[in-house]
Amino acid sequence: MNLSRERTITEIQNDYKEQVERQSQLMKRRRKGLFRRLIVFGALVLLTAIVLAGSLWSQTSSLSANEEKKAQLEKQVKELNGKQADLKDEISKLKDEDYVTELARRDLFMSGNGEILFNVEKKSK
Repeated sequence: MNLSRERTITEIQNDYKEQVERQSQLMKRRRKGLFRRLIVFGALVLLTAIVLAGSLWSQTSSLSANEEKKAQLEKQVKELNGKQADLKDEISKLKDEDYVTELARRDLFMSGNGEILFNVEKKSK
């Protein structure tokens, strides 16, 4: 056989074949469009998920910081309530004349009429 001789085959040109080719091209374009729409939709969903996760993370950290601050302030309120009770007790004691004279004798080294004070230092061992 002679290699120089090429076969030339002509395609059949009819309406049915053209219609099938158009449908095939239309289906390819639709698939590409569908694929592009799915990619855009997926990207939007992913972006929304990232934004929501970030918002949730920041709210959670803010909430935990506020809870820590609340616990600290509650502890401080308890301490101040105890201090307030002690001060009220001290006020009621200071209204008593015997208590005031005892404080004056002990802290200010005051003496009553006819008393002599002797200051004795305690030795530590």
